[in-house]
Amino acid sequence: MKILEMTVPARDDFSLLLRMAMAGVGALYDVPVDVMEDLRSAVDESCDLLLHQDYAANCLKLLCERKEDSLHVEISAARGECQRAEYPADAEMARLIIGTLVREVDLEQDENGVHTVRMILPGRT
Repeated sequence: MKILEMTVPARDDFSLLLRMAMAGVGALYDVPVDVMEDLRSAVDESCDLLLHQDYAANCLKLLCERKEDSLHVEISAARGECQRAEYPADAEMARLIIGTLVREVDLEQDENGVHTVRMILPGRT
């Protein structure tokens, strides 16, 4: 497997599926257990961030790609038109938390909030 792509409904309970998919990706790529737990936590944090923005998301999309010496993970939200009544999640705090768990993190956002989280993890050791 070189690329994994998965789309789920944008609900808190479906973020568990993305977390489980990352466990499978980690097993296929021989990711060390401690790194795998960090990645799964980063996926949780990313989903929480994407599900708590100014606009409700319709679905979450996970994209994993193995490159030469690293694993690239992207989680994005396809947003709807319905404005949410709650306060959006703190993107900078989420970036800092995710950044402690993975090698690199990048948040893509626009005037409506964060819509994509990109992470890079080291490959096999």
